[in-house]
Amino acid sequence: MTAIRLDHVSVTCADLDRSISFYRDVLGLAFLGRGESDGEDVSQITGLPDVRLLWAELDLGGGQLLELLQYTSPVGGALRQRTNEPGSGHIGLAVEDIDRLWRRLVEADATVRSEPVELSEAGDWNGVRSMYVLDPDGVTIELVERPRTERVIELPEVEERLGAQPLE
Repeated sequence: MTAIRLDHVSVTCADLDRSISFYRDVLGLAFLGRGESDGEDVSQITGLPDVRLLWAELDLGGGQLLELLQYTSPVGGALRQRTNEPGSGHIGLAVEDIDRLWRRLVEADATVRSEPVELSEAGDWNGVRSMYVLDPDGVTIELVERPRTERVIELPEVEERLGAQPLE
């Protein structure tokens, strides 16, 4: 079986410039470029007739992209999105200073669902700080700050081959 990995996340927006400003200027994602697309191949991929769209790409790190799309033809209507409705989703972004980002979002008048909350459940999420914010079109973004941990990886086979002594 071939490996599957995340390539990109796409968000359809009503106003490309407004969304670029939110993701680049407020959240701090690196802007990679923008353009226009149309043609039969785009219509075939989307299953929509006569597609014309504006697009922008932002860097999510690790080779993954955030793709923003504004359809100029056919133009769609706004969705009513709530996190508890089947079919809804959210984008989880790892951040390093969630408090600073929360302040920046509040100053930008973004729709912030709460201040950062520290999770106390057992397992991998224990100690994680998280919050939800909505993008300009109502897409839920989860900001996640994981506790800094030092991981020690022991590779005894490599140490034996190299004649190295384990560090204590």
